[in-house]
Amino acid sequence: MPHIAVVTGIPGVGKTTVLNELTDLAHQNKFDLVVLNYGTIMNEIMRDLGKELHRDDMRSQRLEMQRKVQELAANELNNRATQHNVLVIDTHMFVRTPSGMWAGIPQNLLQQLRPQLFVLVETDAQQIANRRQSDSARRRDQSLSSEITFDLEWSRATAAASAVITGAPVKIIRNEPGNQKQAAKDLFQTIQSIAA
Repeated sequence: MPHIAVVTGIPGVGKTTVLNELTDLAHQNKFDLVVLNYGTIMNEIMRDLGKELHRDDMRSQRLEMQRKVQELAANELNNRATQHNVLVIDTHMFVRTPSGMWAGIPQNLLQQLRPQLFVLVETDAQQIANRRQSDSARRRDQSLSSEITFDLEWSRATAAASAVITGAPVKIIRNEPGNQKQAAKDLFQTIQSIAA
């Protein structure tokens, strides 16, 4: 069975950059690891169902549709996981929807995926606000630092609940400005510990 790590971070925290560095580190160390983005797989499924969406528009779909696509994506992740020693699932602990906060991986899917580790990539709220403003490739919500602080806290609370459900530990990794290589190194060492 593959080892599964869920790596999360609120939009603008620099998670994608850290995960790109992680992939490079794994390759350099000949460590069998693949990073798959949950939202990307959901978008691929939506496209197969005949609905073309920008990745940031998924959260505005009906919850019933999101639930269905989320389950199909979990099945696909499980299928792809068998091809590697470690699967890193790149996702969010929660998603803001018109109906409210919604778990990125609800309980039934946590039980299906059985992750052995949750990692929260974090940085300061003001740094996240700055990154969101400068990211023209994404449709990011522009938020006040106080709202970003709330999102960081909600993410931790959701990770704690996920840890209770699965029995998996939660690790917080800081992604300080300009130190994404160190954050990736910390992440790589943590992942190696669950795969040993």
